[in-house]
Amino acid sequence: MLKNFIRIVIVLCTIGSACLLSKRSFVKYLPVTLFSSASVLAEILYFTVHKLWKVKGGPGSLICNTSILVLGPYFFGTLLSFQLSKGKLIKYALINIIADFIYAFPLIKLFKKLDFFKLKVNSIQFYVLIVTNAFLNFGFQKFYERVTLPEKTSD
Repeated sequence: MLKNFIRIVIVLCTIGSACLLSKRSFVKYLPVTLFSSASVLAEILYFTVHKLWKVKGGPGSLICNTSILVLGPYFFGTLLSFQLSKGKLIKYALINIIADFIYAFPLIKLFKKLDFFKLKVNSIQFYVLIVTNAFLNFGFQKFYERVTLPEKTSD
């Protein structure tokens, strides 16, 4: 019952954050968000195979929790962090350093306490991993913009 309540709260918060996105930002940052979500799913698979991530309730609960976290707050959080930073590295870094700190320390402890899921890596290691992911995402976005946007020529 508590897990379902947590899932509902996560979904409602995600819907709320989705309302903050502009259509232009959604389209512009969708490729990096999909790349990022795929890399996080790969990390979760690695964590699951090596028993570093545990969800009570079997495979169904694992898939449900993973889907809700990755397609919910992670997906829209990535979009929002890019929209708020407007592609500026310093702003992007500050947003992610703060948001990742909140996620890696108090929220992960809360999820453990509520028995939503457990990580067998410590919070510092997890924090380093998610901050590294954030900078990898920023690099991917800059690369994607360079490859797909036509270069401006001066007349």
